[in-house]
Amino acid sequence: MSSIKIPNNKVELVNLIFTQLEVTYHNQFHKAYPDKNSLSLAKQLWLSQLQKFEEKIIFDSVSSLMVSSEYLPSLSKLVVSCKELKANLSGIPSVSKAHQEVCNSKSNFERFSWSHPIIFYMGTETGWDFLWTHSEKDSFKEFQINYDNLLDEFIDGKTFQNPNFPKLPKKVESIPNKTSQLSQIQKLKNKLIN
Repeated sequence: MSSIKIPNNKVELVNLIFTQLEVTYHNQFHKAYPDKNSLSLAKQLWLSQLQKFEEKIIFDSVSSLMVSSEYLPSLSKLVVSCKELKANLSGIPSVSKAHQEVCNSKSNFERFSWSHPIIFYMGTETGWDFLWTHSEKDSFKEFQINYDNLLDEFIDGKTFQNPNFPKLPKKVESIPNKTSQLSQIQKLKNKLIN
């Protein structure tokens, strides 16, 4: 995105970001950070909230926000941008595309070719039956909550493996006779009663 050398130290990176923001949003910047104390506190806050992202992701997100917004970006807007970029670079689709993917897997979610393993777990957290029996509007709201939660876990370092479903045997070895089936049913009834 830019020819500026990205520092490999987050403290230097935050200082560079604030310099870029000051140059780009001069009046807004000085209104938001009117003195050295407020600027120092803001840098500390930004540094603490951006620790989980790689330097390049932070830098590219800030650059993108500066190009697309005429207003000084907030820390929360930057964090969202970093999450979106990290997800995109990791092959995780947007929430709407991920929702569409889980809904399209209805007939065969065990053997579905997921764009990223995390999408399967997002569907599982939301509930497959819920996704397939509720309106898209209702299921999307619930799915989005799980998308955000699992994406946060992913960004915090959790890895998601492709689901591994046990294979069913091609041939059933033995079929229980009627007497053993009735005996098994009676045992289950007794468990429920007691």
